[in-house]
Amino acid sequence: MPAKFDLRLRVFSEEPAFGKGVAQLMRLVAQKGSLSAAYKEMGMAASKAWKIVRRAEADLGFPLMESVSGGKSGGFSQLTPEGEDLLKRYEEFQEEVYKAARQSFVKHFGNHDTIEKNL
Repeated sequence: MPAKFDLRLRVFSEEPAFGKGVAQLMRLVAQKGSLSAAYKEMGMAASKAWKIVRRAEADLGFPLMESVSGGKSGGFSQLTPEGEDLLKRYEEFQEEVYKAARQSFVKHFGNHDTIEKNL
């Protein structure tokens, strides 16, 4: 019997552009204050990071983060208020969906200690 499951959970208006990758990138930007530090920690290229953020912003219709380039005081990135709200809602939604999925998995496939939630 299967011992694991995986879900792909995305939210969007028209194109499935916001999922766990963008959410993880945003979470790291919020923690580190830097988009560069966030995508480097994820092992992601700068071009890919900007691409997935811009694609999500275009679909959702609002900016997720704002960045200020370097200079004397150095640059930084931060989530916009809309980005913070979306990330919070997405993470809460994600946890509820995974909880329900875990319960359903156990119901249909048995109680396995190795069930993984792939967040």
